[in-house]
Amino acid sequence: MRKTLLISLIFLLIFGCKTTKMIEGLYFEQVTYQVSKNGDTTTLNQKLYLIPNKFRTDYQTPYNTSYTIVRLDKSLMYRLSPEESLYTEITFKAIEKQQEKTRESIRRMRAQMDTLPPNLRWRMERDMGVKWQPEDYKIHETEETAMIAGYNCKKYIVTNNDSLDSEFWLTQDLGDINQYAGNWIEILDKITSVTKIDRYKLLSEKGIIMQSKVRSSKTIVTKLEKKSIPENLFDVPDYYKNVKELISEQPETEQKE
Repeated sequence: MRKTLLISLIFLLIFGCKTTKMIEGLYFEQVTYQVSKNGDTTTLNQKLYLIPNKFRTDYQTPYNTSYTIVRLDKSLMYRLSPEESLYTEITFKAIEKQQEKTRESIRRMRAQMDTLPPNLRWRMERDMGVKWQPEDYKIHETEETAMIAGYNCKKYIVTNNDSLDSEFWLTQDLGDINQYAGNWIEILDKITSVTKIDRYKLLSEKGIIMQSKVRSSKTIVTKLEKKSIPENLFDVPDYYKNVKELISEQPETEQKE
């Protein structure tokens, strides 16, 4: 009897559990150091998972942890809060609508800058983070090389309107990132500022970014490997609640408050 029960239990453990499909992709670990105007440094640790048409970033700061998932196959992006088991669902149409609003706001801001004297225009550029002239990124390959996280890397300089914008180290040791992502530019378009996406479009043709320095922010990849990644890592867990649905469930008086 005991032997029969044991065999039944083993059968359930092996065949009763839902199998998870494994897909070959890329796994990153990276650290970003952001220096504020006061000289304080904030550290952001990230884990990134990439398979064709699916991308996930896990963010960890000294204060909280959050996840972002991009699903090209569903035209959706999710933002997850594991501490509260909550998520927000954002359609690509909503993202594109917001991007167009941002572009229109920048166009109006630049038209306003046209009317200002140079000293006030410079101050507005500094305070608003928007250049008077539209972005004109160019990539310049250097002869500098280095080993970063075990990969051969080459340094590239990025200029914007012929002024130094940023520095990047890229590797080609693992080939083209699109062979893992499916469409890396479309993924980037959902998570990158509209004024910066052109820079990354150019860089993606050169390899995989292993280190970057953009103004007061520096990011270093500490681990990169080609590996099989469970496909369900890009799904929202069943027990998470949609923030929108949670709000709609509240009594009307609470929503007004």
